[in-house]
Amino acid sequence: MPPTRLTDAELELMHLLWDQGPLTARQALAALPSDRERALTTVSTILRILQDKGFVQVQVQGRAHAYAPAVDRASYQRGHVQQVVRDVFHGDAVGLVRQLVQAEALDPDEVAALRALVAELAP
Repeated sequence: MPPTRLTDAELELMHLLWDQGPLTARQALAALPSDRERALTTVSTILRILQDKGFVQVQVQGRAHAYAPAVDRASYQRGHVQQVVRDVFHGDAVGLVRQLVQAEALDPDEVAALRALVAELAP
């Protein structure tokens, strides 16, 4: 996985690509939420930046270029979490989990899922 952290705009486009697969810039623009105005040139520029960073690959479709994820979502998430554990929690993964659990209002099903995960990972 490329070591780069994505900007909010880059991550928004990556979520589209992860969810929908290869998209042209025009298709990506149409799929973005319409809560704010974006230009096709802006979307195209961000997709090219993602390509330069190694997060997307280009697939030529006639005259159009479709952009597909070159990094899967789980790999990006794992790398980002590892960076947060290292940089913010000084390597203390339990501290990260503690903060997450204390900061979120977990429902009983989520607590049960966490317990099952811990039990599964325990030797």
